[in-house]
Amino acid sequence: MDIGRCQSGRRDLPLDTELRYTVLMTKMTPIESEFASTDEAEAHDRWVRAKVETALASQASNIPHDQVMAEIGDIIDAKRGAATRLAR
Repeated sequence: MDIGRCQSGRRDLPLDTELRYTVLMTKMTPIESEFASTDEAEAHDRWVRAKVETALASQASNIPHDQVMAEIGDIIDAKRGAATRLAR
């Protein structure tokens, strides 16, 4: 996969990332949409795009995937144990 700057120029991403994002975010007809109106869908689209831009621009330290999965695994195991104890 070719790595370079996508049109937004914000990060080094696979060149097709922006294209894939655009394809995935194409406008849907009301029959295909989960939103009641085009205005709702467009407002949600703007909100999601703003969140993505904020996340991409963030300088906060990233948590490694393996660490996140281990932590959530511990939380799930704890919840399952509590549910099992309550069911007895």
